[in-house]
Amino acid sequence: MKIDEAKFVEEAEAEEFASKQFESTLAKLKTDPTKVLKPLCEFIEAAINSDKIASADLTVKDAEVCIKLQTSIINLPLNYSKNINKIMVGDGDVDVNVYMIITSPNINKSKLRIDELDDSVSFLEKATGEDLERFVAWTKDQLEIISGNKKAETETSASKDEAKKA
Repeated sequence: MKIDEAKFVEEAEAEEFASKQFESTLAKLKTDPTKVLKPLCEFIEAAINSDKIASADLTVKDAEVCIKLQTSIINLPLNYSKNINKIMVGDGDVDVNVYMIITSPNINKSKLRIDELDDSVSFLEKATGEDLERFVAWTKDQLEIISGNKKAETETSASKDEAKKA
């Protein structure tokens, strides 16, 4: 899939892209990530088949975590449209890629991680196969990072509390 760069920026700024919200608990996501994440891949696959920019957003209800699968021409979330506009140079028709995004206060200092999953054409061939497996593996890795960072934060906080008592 290709899109005119200016049209992409216009659609992103006006939030004129296909969007679907999903919800899960952290336990469900950890127990059966393939079942939880597959609908996001299917939604993005349908959007690409319709030549639409799209965002599939999974809110983890019992954790401060949001996982997104988005189509874009640059590795920035669609809601960063003002920044996207500043970076674009008017290249005409450009390739659309599929990006995996996670937001959480415990993922890193910027509270956001984004990685390219695939180009949109290849994604259509592998959406519920190889790319779904990669999305699942990536999600597991990010959840482990979040868990590790939360644990380290708790331990640091406990150490500071002990130091104050001494």
